Amino acid sequence: MDPIITPIVIILGKYALDRGVELAKEVGPAALEKAKEMFGMVLERVGRKKPETAAEFPQDPETYQRPLEKGLDAEVAADSEYAARLKALLAEYEQAAQAHAAASGTTYRAELKGSGAIALGRGAGGGGAGGVAVGGSVRGSTVITGHGNVVGDHSRSSVRSGEKA
Repeated sequence: MDPIITPIVIILGKYALDRGVELAKEVGPAALEKAKEMFGMVLERVGRKKPETAAEFPQDPETYQRPLEKGLDAEVAADSEYAARLKALLAEYEQAAQAHAAASGTTYRAELKGSGAIALGRGAGGGGAGGVAVGGSVRGSTVITGHGNVVGDHSRSSVRSGEKA
């Protein structure tokens, strides 16, 4: 999947929740305009081939995040000019959001020593060593972490040093 897809869809999901009211508080009016432009571009383009996804995403971004990501990834892969425009809009959004944060006095500083993770800012999330960070729903999924885990019926085998004996 193209690396611009997930960040764009996350922004669009935040925008869709309340047409950007809360997002505007977080990123400011200039970044909100870029989010609004991306929202229109993406839903119009994906809606050509996946009309249900484009129609339902604004009402239920969590459920339709993955289908929108897949549809958008296909469009970006098929049209390099469209991909370049979205990449530019994402960069403009990020620049405007950073300018808003700096102007509002929002700053963060963190230092990590050893293993782990740092997540700063409103809505930030992260997973440290052996952890899981989820940006959407994992409903119906199995998540396994750690080292040397055995899944299934291994009544006739043993596990040593992460290798099946």
